[in-house]
Amino acid sequence: MRARVAVLLLVLVLGLHFRALCQTTGAVNKILAIVNDDVVTETDLDTALGSSIEELKKEFSGDELKEKTEEVRKEFLNQMIEEKLILQEAKKYKIDVDDFEVEQRLKDVKSRFPSEDAFYAEIERSGVSTEVLKKRYKENIMMSKLVNQQVREKIVVTPTEIENYYKKHSEELKAPESAHLFGIVIRFEEGSTEEAVKQKADDVVKLARDGRDFGELAKVYSQGAKAQEGGDFGFVEKGQMREDFEKVIFALKPGEISDPVKTDTGYFIFKVEEKKEGYVLPLQEARPGIEDMIYREKAQKRYQDWIEKLKRDAFIQVK
Repeated sequence: MRARVAVLLLVLVLGLHFRALCQTTGAVNKILAIVNDDVVTETDLDTALGSSIEELKKEFSGDELKEKTEEVRKEFLNQMIEEKLILQEAKKYKIDVDDFEVEQRLKDVKSRFPSEDAFYAEIERSGVSTEVLKKRYKENIMMSKLVNQQVREKIVVTPTEIENYYKKHSEELKAPESAHLFGIVIRFEEGSTEEAVKQKADDVVKLARDGRDFGELAKVYSQGAKAQEGGDFGFVEKGQMREDFEKVIFALKPGEISDPVKTDTGYFIFKVEEKKEGYVLPLQEARPGIEDMIYREKAQKRYQDWIEKLKRDAFIQVK
């Protein structure tokens, strides 16, 4: 759902651009938007953009880069205006956030770093105080609680809605074809030639086709993640794996062993133990997915209607 709150917080959670929070400039900090009795400044926007512009520079250049940059800046500015409105509304409703909630959020952010020392080292390097972070987190939690109250908690999905959707879309609600897959990986290693690796893969295929247990061969020869489980990947659905693998896997009959499939990292050998055809999901099986989809659609619309009302009732001037 498009309840994007606390862009600044999200930047922090991802461990990006801590330094931007404490940037100041000797020049006048240009006001980009007035939102009731609050403002969005150019520094605010640049901070929120974080690494987004740098990512654009990797994909675009020239006039196209300028166009994309302007689009992203407008999108972020609109998000920040919405956040100002939500935070103002949260304060109006006196949304309460206790210290424990803030500490839990801080703990969650810390967990995204290699260690607590790494977290505090970044804080010290950037010059951001813990108190500034806690203030951001408190505001974020306030906004999230308000969105819960005004949007999420008011959404109801009825059994009739689910059943009607299923009747109209049952043909689209198909479980894809799947296969119980086993695999062996023979990797290219430093000092080994491609010919030697291919020969080893061919030898393993021959052993498997001659009757050796595929799982035992995987334990001995495979250099893949599932080696100790006998190369057992369980059931994989069509659409989950890369196209060249799927072309081979779903062409195999149960019990068949594939020829080695070459990749950049080595050769893959597959065995299909069992196959299941795609089928239309029964209502009971499809119900959770349908309910979630209807809920998200309703929440999206309710959020849009709610935020548009906040905008209509507010004084907003974009400069």
